[in-house]
Amino acid sequence: MKYTHLFFDLDGTLIDSRLGILNSVKYFMDKKDIAEEDRPLDLNPFIGPPLRDSFRLLFGLTTNEAEQAVHIYREYYSIKGYREYSVYPHVEEALNYLKNCGLSLSLVTSKAEYFAHKIIQEAGLSRWFDAVSGSMLTGERSKKHELILHTLEQLQIKASRSILMVGDRYFDVEGARAAGVSSAAVLYGYGQKEEFTLMPPDRFINSPRCLKSLAVK
Repeated sequence: MKYTHLFFDLDGTLIDSRLGILNSVKYFMDKKDIAEEDRPLDLNPFIGPPLRDSFRLLFGLTTNEAEQAVHIYREYYSIKGYREYSVYPHVEEALNYLKNCGLSLSLVTSKAEYFAHKIIQEAGLSRWFDAVSGSMLTGERSKKHELILHTLEQLQIKASRSILMVGDRYFDVEGARAAGVSSAAVLYGYGQKEEFTLMPPDRFINSPRCLKSLAVK
């Protein structure tokens, strides 16, 4: 398949943001005085999915409680957390190569668009993207298929198989299918290959360096 447009997820695909996200969740737990025995053993589900969904799932919060939790989370994240990340090795090299091959690159993330812009600007990645789509700070437009459709609108193009959504979790693949575009799952991020058993992507990518293979000259 020859692709014309590549839509990239951010967390677990272009950057390793685990430290900042988990520190923000721990800040929430500390501020709410959640006992150690009541804290989830695995906080990785916070990396990637919409934030409010993760709070409801892992802590059993109501919609209103999850909203309050997000506000507390961002007390840390907006100051320190969003800066606690690293760009995966070879990502910049791959993005530059893909762009020079004539592909249109866009960022499509469930992270709040406000923070997505700040991160890619500070990381020096923004120059490669034609569009940036993220959720609103209120939580609206956080589902992956909504974000893909929003990106298509920004680019003024229609969904097709020549558009590829690249992410590290099953909901990236799920969103791509719902929006009518192709999908690729990276295996160096936070997802596991097993989670794609029931919803396999069109292709797997083993390393950031292998992102270059998405260009067909």
